Amino acid sequence: MVGSDLKFYLSGGVTNTDPKLSLGGVISTTQVGASLHDLFDVVTPEQATNGHVDYRSIFAKNTHVSETGAAAVLYVSAETTSVSTTIEVAYDSGGTQTIANETTAPSSPALTFTKPMSKSAGIVLGDVAPSATKMIWLKRTVTAGALKINLDAGQVIIVVGNST
Repeated sequence: MVGSDLKFYLSGGVTNTDPKLSLGGVISTTQVGASLHDLFDVVTPEQATNGHVDYRSIFAKNTHVSETGAAAVLYVSAETTSVSTTIEVAYDSGGTQTIANETTAPSSPALTFTKPMSKSAGIVLGDVAPSATKMIWLKRTVTAGALKINLDAGQVIIVVGNST
């Protein structure tokens, strides 16, 4: 299995194409785009002033037909370029949880969101068999009084890689 065999997909049902509806449930057939704004909407002036926390659920899927992704770990290799915005991740081992709206934290089960910044500090996902998926939750926190940045400047790189 090579890195390109692991792909990220929205949640929210097989036919969901709207990242705003990627709030858990089953995997979509729509892949996650490359930009942070392909998953999270642009922060509004009100959200920047008051602060804002929102959540998205995505799936990491092994698309290789026969090889297993061994000892996978999840980590954030690059944080957003905004000093006022952070992304944290959590692994939902049950893989079916749904939230009512984007500002409701996953709670069944409750998840611990962290920001592991290296492979060695990553969240252990275990092996990812061919066609298997792992549900990942992302939490975006915008600090109250956030500064305006260029729309293209916001990015984050989420990696699922081998722990060795």
